[in-house]
Amino acid sequence: MNLKILTLDEFSRIDFINLVNKVFEDYTVPIKWDVVSFQLDVKENSISLSDSFVFLKDNIPFGFIVVSIRKEKARIDAMGVIKEERGTGAASYILEHTVNYLKWRGIRKIQLEVVKDDIRAYKFYEKHGFREKRLLYSMILKKTINQEINYRYFPVEPRTAYIQALEIYFNGRKPNWQREPISLLLSDNRYNFTKIVTNSGEGYLVWGKLEKENVPIIDIVAKNNYTDILKASINFLKSQTNCKNILISSVPEDDYLYQPLKKVSFQSILTQSEMEKEIF
Repeated sequence: MNLKILTLDEFSRIDFINLVNKVFEDYTVPIKWDVVSFQLDVKENSISLSDSFVFLKDNIPFGFIVVSIRKEKARIDAMGVIKEERGTGAASYILEHTVNYLKWRGIRKIQLEVVKDDIRAYKFYEKHGFREKRLLYSMILKKTINQEINYRYFPVEPRTAYIQALEIYFNGRKPNWQREPISLLLSDNRYNFTKIVTNSGEGYLVWGKLEKENVPIIDIVAKNNYTDILKASINFLKSQTNCKNILISSVPEDDYLYQPLKKVSFQSILTQSEMEKEIF
């Protein structure tokens, strides 16, 4: 048996995307990449192609791990093995190799997210030294109706929202990886950035494109009164897109946005555990 490990820089991009989509087709939260969406994720989430790996046995890929890096912190963006290799120890080998490599590289902390109800995956990462830090909630607001609030709106550049997000971050907000200020800046033109002004304050709405009557909120950045900014954002998205539902993914339970979302009737549809492992 000939075992080989290649970085994503060394592996065909098309073959890698096909491998990921094949591996994740039966997962609880599937990943469906194409070349464009993968490149956007690489930039926005700080995925390091030279620190991510594809694992091959006799030149046939059987697993992969995608790693994002920001300074001394890493995040496992995606990891998987083909069905034929599940339960063989292949996943442990991939994870242990990567943890050892990241330790050698000078990384001090590794993060990941796992579906809370996926007991097998949760126990797997726990066995390898990861510990739950907090819960993340993906939520939906069904059949959007107008909120009673006056507001104005203006399109803005991503850097404008980034500066506000950075200020709030230094004042104590603890966003998950996808909502760190740098993620907003690196998202480039992937999302829409709108300044929302109400009688009680102002903030920034970051939102995506309408798909199948659903529109996603990527983040809301505000110094205070998230509830009013959120109500105005609901009205704005309804008027601009005529959406039926509004979605938001992976909101930390201790984030400023979580309680206002519940207050305006967003309901949880998926719970994830954000897990961490410190390495020295």
